[in-house]
Parts: sequence; structure tokens; C-alpha cells
Amino acid sequence: MQLVIVAGGFGTRLRPLTLQRPKALVPLLNRPQVLYLFDRLPDSVDHVIVAVNYGYAQLRDFFRSADVGRNVTVVEEETPLGTAGALKNVEGHIGGTFAAMNGDVIDSLDLEAFHRFHRRHGTIASLAVWRVDDPTGFGVVALEGARVTSFVEKPKREDAPSNLVNAGRYIFEPEVLDFIPAGREVSLEKEVFPKLVIEGLHAFRYSGFWSDAGTLSTFLHAQAVLLEAGRAHVADDADVARATVHAPVLVAGGCFVEGRLGPHAVLGPGCRIGRASVRDAALLDHVSVDDKAEISRSIIGAGASIGEGAVLEDTIVGDGVHVAPHARLVGARVSG
Repeated sequence: MQLVIVAGGFGTRLRPLTLQRPKALVPLLNRPQVLYLFDRLPDSVDHVIVAVNYGYAQLRDFFRSADVGRNVTVVEEETPLGTAGALKNVEGHIGGTFAAMNGDVIDSLDLEAFHRFHRRHGTIASLAVWRVDDPTGFGVVALEGARVTSFVEKPKREDAPSNLVNAGRYIFEPEVLDFIPAGREVSLEKEVFPKLVIEGLHAFRYSGFWSDAGTLSTFLHAQAVLLEAGRAHVADDADVARATVHAPVLVAGGCFVEGRLGPHAVLGPGCRIGRASVRDAALLDHVSVDDKAEISRSIIGAGASIGEGAVLEDTIVGDGVHVAPHARLVGARVSG
């Protein structure tokens, strides 16, 4: 079976980090985010197609050098084509039943079980669904048994037919591509799913964990989910002897930490943290944080430096940026 990864977005909600890299290559727990989609792939998936617009050359070069255990084809969208248009654009590479996944989601989906469900129902299309408390920011399904009877994109809470939402994981027969117009931007959720409901669209429920990772808050939620799922670790050559560590955290090699770290903090290689506080945050490689600084619910780009006494909350700092001592940044996006 083939897998199509839809990774064409501009990643605007993670800027300025995505000014230097496509969203798929933003480090999540010190690994390019896209690699988490490869971790749980069964052996039956032998060919992965990556559909991308923004950052095409970087993703092409990344997969030329990365050993992911699969044949990978990176296909460029010359203009953004939307979630369905991206699938139509790779039609020439599709040779049968295929899975498709949004590139900015991490989860515990068992793709083999999902594929068995799809075959058992003999349907043209299946989507995985996840239960959430607030469905208003998602595509929401109404079901009769496993069959989808309606699909509502981002409804008001009172209009949501359920709290089961589109998890961004699909299995399609190639005939689905006939429902997608060529040469223009097409939304899978708004234009294609309403047609597939008539043809026969079934929903696969699963358990474990699921998180979008396309915004600051959801990225940090995905990070916390992965840390709680067993990915916490302190490298042997990281010096945290003077630190107060509140698990779970991930600390890469070459880091030095004196202050309070965690919970749910990730440090990339070579970070140096003085007598400061870092929690619910991701610091990419070689970030320095001076004494008395406080960082929470934030992402700090590679090579950035945070001055003494600075306070950062709900903030994204770009690569190489220097934050002045005693600065206070709340809800900020700081580029160089």
C-alpha cells in the first residue's frame, strides 16, 4: 500500500520558525515532525509520497539523505492546491488503494487495523475519527453505525452532530480522485467529503493519543503527549546535576542546566540554561537562557539567546534572535 503525506502548507501559525524551514521539518522532540508519521508504518507500506508546496526543495533534499526505510517520492505543487488538490496532483504516482495523512498530526493510529476496517466495509473511502471535548475547530461527523451520514466543517458547538472529529487520516480507493477537479485548489473537507458521504464514507474510531501540531498550543500539546507516552529522556552527556527537574522532560546531548526544568520541556542539543525556569516549552538546538529568565508555553528557535530576567509566555522566537534582558513577551512572535 502507498501512503500520501499532505505537507503543503505554509505553516503560518508557527512563524517565524517556518520562515527558515517547512512545517514538516520543524523539530518536535528534536526530530523533524514528519518523521513521526514513519514510526508506526507497517511493512505493507512500501512507498510514501510527500505532497508539498512551500519548502519543496528542503523536503526533497531531506528525504534524499534520510534513511526512513521506505521509498519516498516528493512531489511539488507549483501553487497551493488544498487538501484534496494535493491528492489529485500526485494521481500519476497512485497505483491502487492508498492511505493519506495530514502531515501536522501525531497519533497512535494502527494503520493495519484501519486498513482491515476499510476492506471489511468495502467502501470507496474511510476516515479515522477522534473524540474531542470541543469539536468547533474541526470537521465533525454524524454516524449511523460506522457509516458517515453527514460531515460538518468547523460547526458552532450547538450545531455539531457529535464530538467525533476528522483525525486527518484516510484510506481511499483510487476512484476517489475522480471526485477531485484538477488544476485548482480543492478542499477535501468542504468539497469532496459531502460527495463521498453519498457514495459511502465510513469512520474508524481508535484510541491511544492524537494531537494536531500546527499551532503553538497544539504543538506544545503534541510535545506533552509524546513525553507522557514514553519519549522523555536525559542524555548521558547532558549536565543537569545543578538543576531541579520536573519530569517528563527531554534533554539532548551537550546541554547544561542550572535552573528549574519542566514539566513538559524539551531542550535541543547544546542548550545552556542558567538559573532560570523553563516549562511547557521547546528550545531548539544551542539556545542560551540567562539567569532569572522565565520561559513557559513557548518555542525558542535554534541559536536564540534569552537575556537575564526576561519573561516569555505563549511566544515563538525565531532562529538566532536575541531577547533583551528583562524583556516581557506575552503572545509574541519575534523574528530577527
